[in-house]
Amino acid sequence: MLNTAQDDQPLVTLIVAPRERFEQATMSLNKVFETADIPFRMIYVDGGSPKAISDELRANVEGHGHTFIRRPGYVTPNDARNTALPLVNTRYVVFMDNDVVFSEGWLSALVNCAEETGAGLVTPTILVGPESRMPNLRIHHAGGILKLTDVGGQLEMYRRHGHEHEMYLEKKEKLVRTETESTEFHVVLARRDMLEDIGPLDPKLAGFTDEIDMAFKAKEKGWTIWYEPSSVVAYAVGKKMTWREIPYFCLRWNTAGAMNAERYFYKKWNLVPEFSRQRGFLRDHRRHAFPFKKMQKTVGWRITVAFTTLVCETIALFASTRFIKPDMSPAPVSSAVTN
Repeated sequence: MLNTAQDDQPLVTLIVAPRERFEQATMSLNKVFETADIPFRMIYVDGGSPKAISDELRANVEGHGHTFIRRPGYVTPNDARNTALPLVNTRYVVFMDNDVVFSEGWLSALVNCAEETGAGLVTPTILVGPESRMPNLRIHHAGGILKLTDVGGQLEMYRRHGHEHEMYLEKKEKLVRTETESTEFHVVLARRDMLEDIGPLDPKLAGFTDEIDMAFKAKEKGWTIWYEPSSVVAYAVGKKMTWREIPYFCLRWNTAGAMNAERYFYKKWNLVPEFSRQRGFLRDHRRHAFPFKKMQKTVGWRITVAFTTLVCETIALFASTRFIKPDMSPAPVSSAVTN
């Protein structure tokens, strides 16, 4: 078990990055402080959130003695993570999105698993749904399969989340710690030695596969990935989206940016191109911003989806002026991180 005697020397740094929204960031941050059960450091990277939210986040983070970094424009998650990594001096890093909620004991469970298994990456049980129903939610990710099969000189990728869509409370007693193959950036623990080994996170990946890229590089270097069921978090959805966060949401999920990142990733790893899942996600996920339920009843699903896409893509075009291009050649993590 984890030795918690070194209260003045935390083992873990939490790096918080924006995912797609801002309105739930304060709630998520408060949940971190309420539930984290071992000492930690935090580096919070805020990219382009509304000033009122940013001011509140800064006051909370710095009020607890941690580091807050404000970027003036919108940033991709990997760019935000790379911004924070040179400041890390702990044995472990926990990457987390800014819209996650947590159950008691989630942090010590991740660190204990890493200490006991030597894992390079540890993934918790990730649920999905409204924060108010936690933990009576469906499972989003409980470990999973990430396989590559050689097909005529290219690699075919098969990915599946463990127990996806099953009710957590019905499966809770059957979930066991096990070595696994995939993670999710909603929350994931990474050993700092592993991060030094694999180098910076790829800033060109701004779509769906940033966590897969990290998992591939970790496995390539011989690191193991473990699933820890007793650490339970949730990707909080359900709260209505507001106009002040819609521009970032639409920019994050605009077709050109997301699909260019996907094509780059598939070429990088010599994968067989197959993008139906990604296109389906973009089509359906953008409706969180614009449900248009009355329109769908009147004109049908296809026309409503087409209109939703047009609106979101137009907003993304204007929002792109606030997007700060990431550094495509960041300094290696090892050169900036000290013991």
